Amino acid sequence: MIRTLLIGLVTAAAVAIMSTTGTHAAKPDVKPYMQAFLKKAAEEQLAQITLGRLAAQQGKNERVKQFGEEMVVTHRIVSSELRQLATPRGVQLPSQMDDDHKCIGEELSQQSGHAFDHAYVQQILGTHQNDVNEFEENMQTLDDAEVLRWVHKTLPMLRAHMEDARCPPHSLQTNPCSGDNCREHSTG
Repeated sequence: MIRTLLIGLVTAAAVAIMSTTGTHAAKPDVKPYMQAFLKKAAEEQLAQITLGRLAAQQGKNERVKQFGEEMVVTHRIVSSELRQLATPRGVQLPSQMDDDHKCIGEELSQQSGHAFDHAYVQQILGTHQNDVNEFEENMQTLDDAEVLRWVHKTLPMLRAHMEDARCPPHSLQTNPCSGDNCREHSTG
């Protein structure tokens, strides 16, 4: 009886040690296209956070500054959710912007005034449209239910950011956000 108990304890301890060292920890088989999607989504979050900070600091128009601040807050949340999805799947997400996004940030940082505001908003419109397209395409191929739920949850936010980004260019004019193509942009 003691011998059986001792063998059981030793076996349990060995399994615990093996799982904490990673030698026996099994990670789900993540397909390359899903890894690529998660990594690209993470790169976009890093870029939106960095560019949002830049807009909050360098924007001429107060609405562009506020929009930049909102982008930072929202994309930090999305980035955190993305890490929570990637980590248990063994997907290593980037911790820095890639060279293309760094170049975009450098180009934007050299602009000022209304030229900066316009360039930033155009960048947001372009990247968010690309992101929406990427998410919609991947909805057809993703087979991980949790990742798919995250995509369905995140898509409306990306679309809302595109809609909001359409608003600041009008606010640079004398009659900000007039017309039906601009939904009311929150100010606080």
